[in-house]
Amino acid sequence: MTNNVTKEFLQEHFRKHDSITLYKPDGTAVTFRKQYNLVLKGGGFKGTFKTYDELTDFYRKRRLCLKPVITA
Repeated sequence: MTNNVTKEFLQEHFRKHDSITLYKPDGTAVTFRKQYNLVLKGGGFKGTFKTYDELTDFYRKRRLCLKPVITA
């Protein structure tokens, strides 16, 4: 029995869940998971980071800070 997976079905499923397991005709399971990318854009720079650690490394190398700094 063949089922067609539609774009609408996947959008609704991933709105509620983080992963889905589909099966090939031979019974092999294939799992798809949500994966987010962090995007930093501004000041003439656009960067994409796959993990939070990559983003924090970028901030440390450029001596950036997330806390406001008051200079007088």
